[in-house]
Amino acid sequence: MKPNKRFKNFNDVFSGLTKSKNVVTMYPLVSCCITYNSKSAVTVTKKNDKEYYVKQYSLESYKMTFEERIGGLESDYVKLKEVEQNSNGTLFAIVYSNDGVFMVRTFGEETRSQEEI
Repeated sequence: MKPNKRFKNFNDVFSGLTKSKNVVTMYPLVSCCITYNSKSAVTVTKKNDKEYYVKQYSLESYKMTFEERIGGLESDYVKLKEVEQNSNGTLFAIVYSNDGVFMVRTFGEETRSQEEI
């Protein structure tokens, strides 16, 4: 698709409005969202049909600040797509299917141990 010719003279006005940086992920990206408080990007990555990861990256330092694994057992068959958030962007929820059983997991901004989950 070619750009609209009417905006050709305004190229310098629209240049540099956003900053971007590539963040390498270990597995393919399923979804990504910016938190409502604009502090983090929350990603869902898929290792295989048995294991997904939900990760959170700081938009200031680009470092990972949160990570949780969904599934990972030999008997698992996980399907997960999106992360939902509260209006403040501080609490999150995911709904996923594990071998036909639907589950809900809620979490905050800090990584938890497997016992806490």
